[in-house]
Amino acid sequence: MNVNFHGDSSARRPVYRLFPFPRNEDVVNRHSLFAELDQLLPLSEASQSAALWGLGGSGKTQIALEYAYYRAEKDPTCSVFWVHADDETTFVSDYKTIAKILDIPNNLDGDELLMAVRDRTEAPEQYVLALDTADDLTVFTGKVARKLLDFVPRHSGTVLWTSRDMRIGGSLVSAKRAINVARMTNNEAMELLEIVGGLKISEVERADAAQLLAELDWLLLAVSQAAAYIRRMSTTLSAYLSRLAIHRERQEVLGESEFDRYRRPGLSNSILETWDISTEQLRRENKMAYNILHVLAFLDNQNIPLDIMIKAAALCTEVTDDRQGNETTSAVSSRTYSKDNNEEVFHAVTRLQEFSFLHFRASEGTSRAYEMHKLAQEATRYALRSRNRHRDEVYFSKLALPVVIDLFPEGERELWRESRVSSYLYDRGRWREKEPVDRKTYESIAELATTYHGQGRYREAEKIKIEVLFLRRGVFGEEHPNTLQSMADLAATYRAQGRYGKAEKIKVEVLALRRDILGEKHPDTIQNMADLATTYHGQGKYKEAEKFCIGVLALQRDVLGEKHPETMRSMADLATIYHTQRKYGEKINMEMLSLRRNVLREKYPDAIQSMADLAATYHAQGRYEEEKIFVEVLAQRREVLGDKHPETLLAMHDLANTWNDRQRRVEALL
Repeated sequence: MNVNFHGDSSARRPVYRLFPFPRNEDVVNRHSLFAELDQLLPLSEASQSAALWGLGGSGKTQIALEYAYYRAEKDPTCSVFWVHADDETTFVSDYKTIAKILDIPNNLDGDELLMAVRDRTEAPEQYVLALDTADDLTVFTGKVARKLLDFVPRHSGTVLWTSRDMRIGGSLVSAKRAINVARMTNNEAMELLEIVGGLKISEVERADAAQLLAELDWLLLAVSQAAAYIRRMSTTLSAYLSRLAIHRERQEVLGESEFDRYRRPGLSNSILETWDISTEQLRRENKMAYNILHVLAFLDNQNIPLDIMIKAAALCTEVTDDRQGNETTSAVSSRTYSKDNNEEVFHAVTRLQEFSFLHFRASEGTSRAYEMHKLAQEATRYALRSRNRHRDEVYFSKLALPVVIDLFPEGERELWRESRVSSYLYDRGRWREKEPVDRKTYESIAELATTYHGQGRYREAEKIKIEVLFLRRGVFGEEHPNTLQSMADLAATYRAQGRYGKAEKIKVEVLALRRDILGEKHPDTIQNMADLATTYHGQGKYKEAEKFCIGVLALQRDVLGEKHPETMRSMADLATIYHTQRKYGEKINMEMLSLRRNVLREKYPDAIQSMADLAATYHAQGRYEEEKIFVEVLAQRREVLGDKHPETLLAMHDLANTWNDRQRRVEALL
């Protein structure tokens, strides 16, 4: 602490200055925050208070420090006192320091000393008392130990709190006097990057700088640490970005703790470690919030539906330290949480919001969605690894996929574009690292591959399907139905990429095995025949495709019935094969469209495909009705699949071809 004593004889009372750090020469003027603070805490002798709250590393302490120096600069009669309010120990220790500079008798101790400091602090006409890092509000509310709030001055001065807990507004200060310190603006972050990094960012470098700030989520501590690293290592913005793009190097860079003279000794400056305080507090006071946080750390950080967190709470088990303290164990909780009784889940989610881990983003009817800081996710995963909680890391990463997948009905897999499962879980391989892979885990990974395939992300789906096939062969053997299904799934992804040769080779092998093991009329065997027919068609082997497709349709009508979705799909495939061979006639397409509209939903992908097939037949016959149908197909695919899905792009191509051909027909008549 920097202690200054001013004994100006012209002043009626002495002025005391107790600052924790020198004034920050690198401070960036965060205009809106400073303006709001000046409005709440103007130069005045009246009793007033306010609080700065937000995520760890957002800059609360630096704003409070600058305000304290500003008040001291503007008013020479204003005393300044600074107290670290982390817990009772630091609070009492700093009060003892204040007692010494105020010449309070050293025979006082305990509550008498704290009360004496409070009374003497209020003596000057003007004073600022900063109570920094009051993250555990129970220290002051009296729910544990003694109530330290009783020893905080209440008269004729300014009290400024900082806390990670949003609840400080409405408890220690009025809710209207609590200021959220969130992300910096892009201009503020850019200025900080230049000041701390000793940079002059050129127009050419501005794109790299903007990308870096986005990666760091415009968080003050993250930007400051990155800038200090760039300055110390004499590296460039592009080189730093390149390191962030490589997972292992990203962890090393973000884990760096650059020296900061404006930060308390003993506190880590690492962006990946700064949230440990909040995480450990959650671990102590709300195990459900802690569990939800760690499941979310392995999922996409945007548009997180509330149902995800309800499911996470239902599946999570309580993670507790074992008696040795070197590893962690998971004890299954007997409690379950239904959608009719989710008060505890809502409380846990609210607690995550109060610590700024989650932010409410949208509400559509009864649906609620949130987002999570990307860096907070990385820090959560980093803490599990750095604290040697490997079993916890595997436990939470394995839960992440079932949490998402269980929310989607089996029949709606083709509509999973709204499912936002992060590829982190698979790409980093955390789900299988050093641990036996249980059945639920690899089944969940297989579902992720199905999701990617449905979204048109075929390369990602292929990578995962190869892994799942390898796992199933090891667990079940070559001829098990699950292994055969994995082979068929991989072949389907090859076919979707136009790699028909590889797809054919696998499908022929699978068909032979299924005929031998399951029989000719087993649904899996029939489906295999249908897949092989499609592959032959893609290779231009139309006779083989037609032969297989006719056989499949006969078996499906016999085994599944006329209106079964697979039967209808085979009818559509046969119509496509006829169309390719110039065997036109819309009868089979109109029959298909009618069946699918009656059996399926209007906007179901298969029903939309039937419309597209009918339009293609009209197009081949030179009939103008095709245009109207193609327009409807494009609109429905945009709505159901999204603008960038391959089938949506194909619909756009078909409609463009229709317009071009129509123009040529008109020109031919003129």
